Amino acid sequence: MTTLKNLKQLLFSLKNLITRTKKRERNDIIYLHASDDFHIKLKLILRRNRHRVFSLISAVSGCLLLLLFSVSVFFPPPTATNLFLLRRTSVVEERAALESNFDAVFRVPVNGGSLSRDLWSSSQSKFYYGCSNASNKFQTADVKTRPDRYLLIATSGGLNQQRTGIIDAVVAAYILNATLVIPKLDQHSYWKDTSCFAEIFNVDWFISSLSRDVEIIKELPLKDGKAWVPGTMRVPRKCDPECYETRVLPVLNKKQAVELTKFDYRLSNSLDTDLQKLRCRVNYHALRFTDPILEMGKLLVERMRTKAKHFIALHLRYEPDMLAFSGCYYGGGDEERAELGAIRKRWKTLHVSDPEKVRRQGKCPLTPEEIGLMLRALGFGSDVHIYVASGEVYGGEESLAPLKALFPNFHSKQTLAPKELARFSSFPGRMAALDYIVCDESDVFVTNNNGNMARMLAGRRRYFGHKPTIRPNAKKLHRLFLDRNKMTWGEFSSKVRTYQIGFMGEPIETEPGKGDFHENPDSCLCQAKEVETIQNQTYVDNHENDALEMSYEYQSVEDDPDWFDVDYLDSISVLNQLPNRANIVLTKQELAQVEEILLD
Repeated sequence: MTTLKNLKQLLFSLKNLITRTKKRERNDIIYLHASDDFHIKLKLILRRNRHRVFSLISAVSGCLLLLLFSVSVFFPPPTATNLFLLRRTSVVEERAALESNFDAVFRVPVNGGSLSRDLWSSSQSKFYYGCSNASNKFQTADVKTRPDRYLLIATSGGLNQQRTGIIDAVVAAYILNATLVIPKLDQHSYWKDTSCFAEIFNVDWFISSLSRDVEIIKELPLKDGKAWVPGTMRVPRKCDPECYETRVLPVLNKKQAVELTKFDYRLSNSLDTDLQKLRCRVNYHALRFTDPILEMGKLLVERMRTKAKHFIALHLRYEPDMLAFSGCYYGGGDEERAELGAIRKRWKTLHVSDPEKVRRQGKCPLTPEEIGLMLRALGFGSDVHIYVASGEVYGGEESLAPLKALFPNFHSKQTLAPKELARFSSFPGRMAALDYIVCDESDVFVTNNNGNMARMLAGRRRYFGHKPTIRPNAKKLHRLFLDRNKMTWGEFSSKVRTYQIGFMGEPIETEPGKGDFHENPDSCLCQAKEVETIQNQTYVDNHENDALEMSYEYQSVEDDPDWFDVDYLDSISVLNQLPNRANIVLTKQELAQVEEILLD
């Protein structure tokens, strides 16, 4: 109140000052008109009034300052409801967060976001179809097969590595004009799977479906009433038809029965079109699993379908043995280096690895968390159901926790059918076959590696309608994952989608003839000129519904080693039953087998 009283007094004094000033100005003007020295006195008036104007301005300014001070004292400050202030504050806060705490900016959304494309299908798939029928130039088995030539095959590795050997065995028998004896599966390595061919694959269907291509028998006949002991030999890796004719045929003519050992990737990747189509007929039509495996696989798929209309199948390769062999480092410090280093010492021929170089080359499998971030960036929300096909995950639940947090609807064959699975659990090959079926039937197949199962399924899904198959562009993504906390989620997800172009299972992602044929069976993929052509096409010849029926009723790097296929290291592997895997001592024979399978 005292302040207001003083303000009134000040205003009253100012008013009197202004009145006296005006009065004096009028008197001066009268005086000037009466004076002869008008100009001189005018200057005096202006000089005198200038000082008074300055005094007046100072007085008014002081009053205004005093008024503003009074208002600030007696009235509360304005609230932060002004839109401009709010906008300015949010910009400042966002910039401060970006500069001081990147984690606060990189927030992974719960939903995948709104996209212009369909997540669950390929927009171009309707323009392509599988076509593996033989040409008119292809000679049939009854014309081509010699009665005195028998070819036996001993496969090697896990289920999918053995599958490649079986496929190539049929082609090799055709090249040699020989009768093929049903291939032997690998039963002698330390995975200890005693399953034979007929316990995993439908042997009768295999023989009958290929009867026009190659003569196939279940066992070698007796010779002069006695058991026949065939000669044994091993052919070089990626041996072409000329190689078989010069190396194997002379021995076959002499011995009449020859067994090719360690038969995996022993046939050239590049063959003429008819031989490639024969590969496709074997892989996609003749190799059908046994009824018990098919029924169990169907049950797993049905249980996934009851949970969601669409689901993702993830082939997660993150076993300690595989990580050790790769030479990759995942940030686990000295403990990780010691654990994986001890396992790596089993392979004496491995050179010292450069983890950073291996990762830059895109040869390190993505972690479970990285796979989850990639899928979310591609548009898959937390409500999506995921079937995970994996063995023992390095780091256990701690490694899986980030993936499960992103996708809590997390399933495996063990969680879907724990009781029904018991009769298969002692056989790694049969367990791998179940994963193969579910992954093949999934709406989207995802892999964190470039191993044999990933390649085989990628090719199969191309052949049967180009179903989406996502392979990480690891060379591009590795740096993005390292720098993700330096950018917003929008920037991160945009870059992931850009980098993954060409790695989503769309048609013509890979140049024909490039990469592994089982992954990109370009000789067996035909293009329709119009959509109507595909819709009206029956694809019926010697094989009904050539590419539309189920046969079991990544830009790839050509020089990649085949060590990625360790399908046998399933959760039921004999290795998992041992108390301390780091202290496993392999026999000389077992070590040689592992080295060849993993190094190939």
